[in-house]
Amino acid sequence: MKRLLVAAAGLLLLPVALLGAAVGALGGGADPTTPVAGGGAAGLAVAAAQAGFTGQGLRLAVAVGLAESGGNSTARGPNPPTPGCPTGSVDRGAWQLNNCYHPEISDVCADDLGCAAVETYRISAGGSDWTGWTTYTSGAYRAHLAAADQAIAALAAASVAGVPPGYGTPGPCGLSPATDYAKHLITALFGISDIGGCAVSGHIENSDHHPDANGQAHAIDVMVGINTTLGWQVATWAAVNAAALRVKYVIFQGQIIDFREPAPSWHACRDPSSSCSRNHFDHLHLSFEPNA
Repeated sequence: MKRLLVAAAGLLLLPVALLGAAVGALGGGADPTTPVAGGGAAGLAVAAAQAGFTGQGLRLAVAVGLAESGGNSTARGPNPPTPGCPTGSVDRGAWQLNNCYHPEISDVCADDLGCAAVETYRISAGGSDWTGWTTYTSGAYRAHLAAADQAIAALAAASVAGVPPGYGTPGPCGLSPATDYAKHLITALFGISDIGGCAVSGHIENSDHHPDANGQAHAIDVMVGINTTLGWQVATWAAVNAAALRVKYVIFQGQIIDFREPAPSWHACRDPSSSCSRNHFDHLHLSFEPNA
């Protein structure tokens, strides 16, 4: 864990513009077919980067979202009557998008981090105008800048540096460096410690959970229970950072994205009787490429 925190701390020293450019590997524009859920600083950073926020705009998007809702994607804030809204109004979602001043945004969109981030990008003129948010005009967002910086730095760590040295656990049933590094990142970023790894039985034939000739497995199972929003948050993060993290494929809730395909995209598992379709609802499966 200390190795990860040192890497993230180093990124906090980067100028905002450079840090924003590094995080560009997380998204570079929203993909409406990619599920985005979850919350907190990490969830806001993933969704905002995917929506196109960079640099200072990305930093403010996370800080404002934290100030508005704590990163709660389904938060609600009722308001009394105001000019133009004589019967009152409701602020919705992580960025508290108002249903009276922005009736074009549905509740479903406001409650989905990915969709809400796209609308926030539009309303804020690409992250350059935050005067529509009271936590910005009041300065309340400033108390959340450090948390925003930490989330952005940690999410950018893999994109900037790839898999650093020092990771991997020894056999006869250990984890490869990329697999071990991803496990540490997921615990640090999302607070999940229940993560399965190497296993000599209990998985399909030739599973990446089985140790290879070096005694190391190339897969983990990230347990999320009934918290499917958290599961999609981790799955989305792993998918957008697949190249740097050496992700081979991700499976969750009957959906898979396979980076060995020419044009990877989320789609339903093709065999309804397969492990892919049936066994990944309380956890997500991440497989990783062999060591470089």
